[in-house]
Amino acid sequence: MAAEIKSNTEAIRWPAGIRLPVILTFEHQAGEGAPLFAGERPNYMVGGAMQYGARRGIWNILELLEKYRVKATFFVLGTTAEKYPDTVQAAAKAGHEIAGMGYSFGSIRTASEEQERANVRRSAKILEDIAGVKIRGWRCPDYRVSPKTLDILAEEGLLWDSSLLNDDLPYLFQTRAKKIVEIPFTTSTADKTYVGYPYPQRGGPDGLASVWNNELDVLYKESERGPRLMNLSLQTWATGRPATLRVLGRLLDRLVGHEEFRFAQCSEIAAWRLNPNAR
Repeated sequence: MAAEIKSNTEAIRWPAGIRLPVILTFEHQAGEGAPLFAGERPNYMVGGAMQYGARRGIWNILELLEKYRVKATFFVLGTTAEKYPDTVQAAAKAGHEIAGMGYSFGSIRTASEEQERANVRRSAKILEDIAGVKIRGWRCPDYRVSPKTLDILAEEGLLWDSSLLNDDLPYLFQTRAKKIVEIPFTTSTADKTYVGYPYPQRGGPDGLASVWNNELDVLYKESERGPRLMNLSLQTWATGRPATLRVLGRLLDRLVGHEEFRFAQCSEIAAWRLNPNAR
């Protein structure tokens, strides 16, 4: 099992001129994660709401990001890539980072090591074939990491993972193969927490705008004393909706054009964490 490498924030330094990096991470699926009814019957209402991300939501998001010239990281399910290859190709062509999220939404916690490794390899191969890029990072569906996950990711050549919710800053694990970077995030600022039916809605788009602005204000103030990172977890089926997209656009209005903020992709954060002296 991978072991965390103990460190402190002094080991983290952002490139000169960057006060607060901001990561936009989009999870891209087509309803595979919809909860089932009893007897594993499909829930077409919830599944359809999530399928919106692959049919329309991602296109709305890509258009907005292009307007602001912001690059993001997209975690893509293998099954979604197979069903909607044009969405993945468009994201990659626009310069966004493509990362893995498994082949389907099945849990890997009870899978054998061979099954979990096969899932990583299958997903990586599909994304490479469709998008024409080799993935470097991963996020487990519903953040359900197994004790073997980080070892497998490192042995398959990946540089980072973003599945854990236990810190504000990136940190390192020593796996059987090499060091791997963990880029944690929080569901307290996730779009689906506020607007994503069937989850309990906590304030709708206005509530989401409030928590994003408050998060930014606090992190910016704290960045006077030490490194901070703003990592937003977004769903193409939630933020891709018009009202939520407007909230994201207003956040971008606050950030874009100020050099002390940097929209970074996850692989950039991982590189900065692995090589703090390479500036």
